[in-house]
Amino acid sequence: MYKSMSFQDFQKRFSTENRCLKYLIKSRWPNGFICPHCGSKNATYIKSRRLFQCNSPTCRKQTSVTVGTIFEKTRTSLKKWFWMMFLISYHKTGISTAQLQRFLGMDRYQTCWLMAQKIRKAMSDRNALYKLDGLIETDDTVFGAKNVTGKRGRGADKKTNVIVSVKVNEHDKPVFTEMTVVPNLEKVTVQETLSNQIKPNQRVTTDGHKSYSAVKELGHEHEIKIIGNPKDASKLLPWVHVVIGNIKNTVSGVHHGVSSKYLKWYLSQYTYLFNRRFWFEQLFDRVIQVCINSRTITLAELTA
Repeated sequence: MYKSMSFQDFQKRFSTENRCLKYLIKSRWPNGFICPHCGSKNATYIKSRRLFQCNSPTCRKQTSVTVGTIFEKTRTSLKKWFWMMFLISYHKTGISTAQLQRFLGMDRYQTCWLMAQKIRKAMSDRNALYKLDGLIETDDTVFGAKNVTGKRGRGADKKTNVIVSVKVNEHDKPVFTEMTVVPNLEKVTVQETLSNQIKPNQRVTTDGHKSYSAVKELGHEHEIKIIGNPKDASKLLPWVHVVIGNIKNTVSGVHHGVSSKYLKWYLSQYTYLFNRRFWFEQLFDRVIQVCINSRTITLAELTA
C-alpha cells in the first residue's frame, strides 16, 4: 500500500486514470470483489463502464466501482480526486480551495470547492465514530469576522460558537481533539455536545462558565478553573487554547475566513488530520478509506 512520498513522486505513481482506478478497486476490495447483493466472489469487470457484473445465476447484478462512495456520479477524473486527497492530507495546516484549483489545473472554482467539501464531509463521518477519554480540557470559542461590531466573546452577535475538547495524556501532551459548532452555549446544548464528544465517566476540566455544570451532571469528574482575567485562560487551560489558536490561524490565514454555514466541515478536516498526525505515512490510505465508506453529498445538499 501507500508509503510516504513527495507530491512529485505521488504524481508519477498516480499519473493515469487507470492507475488510480486500479488502486481504488484494490482499496475497496483488498481481497477481491464481493457482490454487495448476494456475496458472490464470481464476477466480471467491465472496464469500459467501470463496473463489476456478478456471474451468479441468481443475481447477475452490476456494481459500479464508485457507487456508495463520495466519487459516485463524479464527472471529474479520479486522478484529480487522488491528487486533491493527497494535498489535503499532506498539508496539516490546511490548503485553500484556490491553491487546490491552481495545483490541479481545474477550470471551475465551484467544482474544486465541492470536491474538497465532499472529502471534509467524509472526514466528519469518520470523526463521529470516536469519543475522547481520560483527562479532557474543554472550552468554547467564537469564529467570525474581526470587523463585526458589538459584543465580543461569548454571546457575540454574528459569530459562530464552537465547543472544543482536547484529550491530554499522562505526559501532559495533547493527543486527540473534538470540535463542534453549536447554536448557543446554553446548558442543554453543552450537555448534548459533550455527550457526543466524550465517553462517560472521564475527568473534564473547564472554566467556571455556568453552562459547564452539565459536565458533572453527565457523570464526569469535573475540575473547574476560575479564570478572573481572560488573558490567563491559556495558562489554566493550555492545550485546548493551543488547539483553538491553531484552528483559528488555519481558518483566517489559509482560508481567509469561513462562513458559519460551512465552518463545521473545515473543523472536521482539522480534527481528522490532527488526530492522525502520528500516522502521517498512512494518511492518504486512511483518507481513501473514509471516502470509500462515506456517502456522497450534492451541491444542492451542501448549499441548502
